[in-house]
Order: sequence, then structure tokens, then C-alpha cells
Amino acid sequence: MAKGRTGRIMAFAILALGFMSLDHAALAQARKIETPKLTIGLSVNDSTFLPVYLADVADFYKQEGLNVNVLAFRGGSDLTRALVARSVHIGVAAPTSVLAAISAGEDVRVFYGGFVQTPFFWFAAPPIKSMLEAKGKRMGITRFGSSTDALTRFALAKAGLDAKDVRIVQGGGSAERLAAMDSKQIDIGIFTWPHNFAAEDRGYILIQKQSDLMKDFPIQSFFAMKPFLESNPETVRAVLRAFVKGVRLARADKALSVRTLVARAGLEEQYAGRAYDQLIDGWREDGLLASEEGMKSFFDMAIASGDVTEHWPREKYWDGRFAATFDQWKPN
Repeated sequence: MAKGRTGRIMAFAILALGFMSLDHAALAQARKIETPKLTIGLSVNDSTFLPVYLADVADFYKQEGLNVNVLAFRGGSDLTRALVARSVHIGVAAPTSVLAAISAGEDVRVFYGGFVQTPFFWFAAPPIKSMLEAKGKRMGITRFGSSTDALTRFALAKAGLDAKDVRIVQGGGSAERLAAMDSKQIDIGIFTWPHNFAAEDRGYILIQKQSDLMKDFPIQSFFAMKPFLESNPETVRAVLRAFVKGVRLARADKALSVRTLVARAGLEEQYAGRAYDQLIDGWREDGLLASEEGMKSFFDMAIASGDVTEHWPREKYWDGRFAATFDQWKPN
């Protein structure tokens, strides 16, 4: 009898799973989702991506009829190459990576903002006390062509130095760069939350804050190949609705957000709450980019780092249809 009861329970479970799969497919079909199974690429695992993580943790993608794989890379340039190769459908990274792809002739567009923050800090090993004293030193970034690379070159230029005056070293993520400082492989590192707290606690000296260089900044953005945007508008709206729900959940549930930062972004528990407090006001539901002043700083940075030679008109890199129609498709 027990065996029969177990069999009925297993049969019921299999049937329930079948209905769940059917509901998922039916939802995608009802909403006319063109590509229900897709990959969203992140430039790295980072605390600024919290709403993207929460959308996954809380099943918001599934609620929108999507089967999403969130995949982190080792920098924006690697992510952009994967997107151009069509192994990633949608990327989320600093717009800097998109400029390089467009300059190379690729049909890529930024289509949503929502991340307007200035989360970067440069810390140095004693006795270095200023960016000007970086001359002749080793400076750790994520990867060449990444936002940390562009920002570091911009900060050097603001201090009256050239990138040739220092040795810029590819050091991977913030944790790897902090370890490289501990082992004296680099002298200066650029960090975001919460590794700036860790750097401070270890006695490294804060020599520059991104917020001192610019009012606001489009730290991350959604981007995709233009043909994908043209042929998958409902898919994109579904992804963005899940993101907006993620932003709202981040604001509403600090405890879950902190746990997610620890589990998905690799933050230490002692720093996750502090990072959350500094991040929470920087996410925008409406998908707009930074202010006019912030975008000017962005292109000033891109020019200083050699990514572009002039300020670009928005139509060259921006597809604003989704931000412009936010009120029509946003979640309730």
C-alpha cells in the first residue's frame, strides 16, 4: 500500500511539473514572446547588478514567460564579443563596451539604462597619497577596454598624467585586484562596493573617488544587437518588466537583497549591508541614462581613454523606444 501511495505521489509530482511547464509555455505564447529561452550576459559579478539577480531569485523572468540564463563574464569586452557572436542575447555592462563594438562596425545599441551610479574608488598602498603620485606605479583594472580601464585613464588625465606614465595591469575582478595589492603585485586598484570598504579596512589609502570626477554616470546599461531588438520587442519588454520588479524588490526587502549580494555577487556579509545602503538610490525604473552632465562626463572619459574621438549623438548608440514607452508596458 505504501508503495502504491508513493507511486501516486510521484505521478502527481510529474503531472504538476508538466502543468508548470505547460503554464510557462502558455504564458510565453499568450504574451507573444518571440524568444522565451535566452541568455543575459553580465560584464562581471558585481553588486550593481542586484536587480538582475533578484529578478532571477524571485522568478520574475519565469513570471514573464521567460527561461533566462544569467551568465557573468570577465569584463565588458568579453561580454560584447559573446553578444556579437550571438551566444548572448542581451548584455548588461558599461556603455563603454558598446562604443567599441559600434566603432568596429557592429550593429549594437544600448536600449535601456536604469543604473545611474558612481561606485568606483581608487585605493593605493602607502606611501602613495594622491593620483598624481601614481606616476611609475602599477594600477590594476579589470580588463583592457573595460569601464575600469576607461575610468582609470580618465582619472589619470584629470590628474595631469598620461596612461603611459603608469603601468596598467589586467587584474580581473575586485577581489582578485585586492588580493594582488595584498601580495604587492599592484600598487593601486580601482574598486567598487563593497571592496572599497575592504580596501579601507586593510589600511589602503583612498586617493580618488569617481563622484569627485562626475555628478552621475551610466555605470551599467542593457544592450543588444539591433536585429534582435527589431525582431524581439515583446521578449525585451518581458526582460525589462522583470528588471523593474527586481528594482522594486531591492527597495522593499533589504534582508533578501543583502543575502543575494552575498550569494550572487560574492560580497562578504560584513560589507553587503553597507554596499546596499550606498547602491539603493542609484537604480531607475524608467531606464533613462545619466543626466546631460553625466553623459558629457561619460564621453569625456571615453575620449580620454581613446575609445572615441568625439562626443556621439544619441542616435548613434541609443535605441530609446523602450524607455520612451515605459508607462505602456511597465508592471503594475
